[in-house]
Amino acid sequence: MFTLTKILSLFVYPLSLGLFFVGLSLWGQLRGNRAAAGLYTFLALGVIFVPSTQFGVDTFATPLEARYPAFAPEELPNGDVIVVLGGGVEADGKFGRWGDLNEAGDRVLMGAELWQAKKAPRLIVSGGSTQGPISEASRMRDLLVRLGVSPSVITLEEDSLTTQGNAEEVAKLEGGRNQHVLLVTSSLHMRRAVALFSAQGFKVTAAPTDHRVHRYPHAIPGWMPTVEHLSTTTAAIHEWVGYWVYDRLGRFDPVVAEEPSSDKQ
Repeated sequence: MFTLTKILSLFVYPLSLGLFFVGLSLWGQLRGNRAAAGLYTFLALGVIFVPSTQFGVDTFATPLEARYPAFAPEELPNGDVIVVLGGGVEADGKFGRWGDLNEAGDRVLMGAELWQAKKAPRLIVSGGSTQGPISEASRMRDLLVRLGVSPSVITLEEDSLTTQGNAEEVAKLEGGRNQHVLLVTSSLHMRRAVALFSAQGFKVTAAPTDHRVHRYPHAIPGWMPTVEHLSTTTAAIHEWVGYWVYDRLGRFDPVVAEEPSSDKQ
């Protein structure tokens, strides 16, 4: 199911959608329909070019990150537990010796910073294994220990593969509701993550990181397409679509805690 979801999500990504239109254009050419082929070629260029520019970033990513600007640890309240979501550590490279940090690796650094600032006494690192035998939670734990966090305060949640799974499994670990969670994830991802954790009954304070919209302009003019712009816009589109789908499926509705049944004699 996880693999199917990932495959289906490709069809809303600019690169995949652009290639799809290229395929339709070639089909139109083979059938001798030049008008249709020209239209599909134009659409292919549009859905790849626009997201690859600063305009694409400003349109899709800026509104999400503007909701969750960065805060220093001293600006955040104390909580019961720091929850760091997976997504920032890749599986081992073929020729490497340890998992590599990706563009979301700041999540782990932020978790360590919050703990060292005594914002909460415990950390939960959440993320199962999507590649290889080692879970992402385990990789994050190892990195946190290298950063000076005591292993005794770190709890692993190794069963979840999605953001909804993160929220559900952390709720199982924590048991009771109304706990104050300092939630660490990427700024683009925070809107959906906060909604899912709030639905589980947590009081959530966002501790966003990994902000990808730059404050200062690049040396390359913004109207020129770049891989960095395309990557940022693609991540933002994933979040817009993901939030819409979760909302339609009722994933943000408050979860009613099941009360233990008692047998009456």
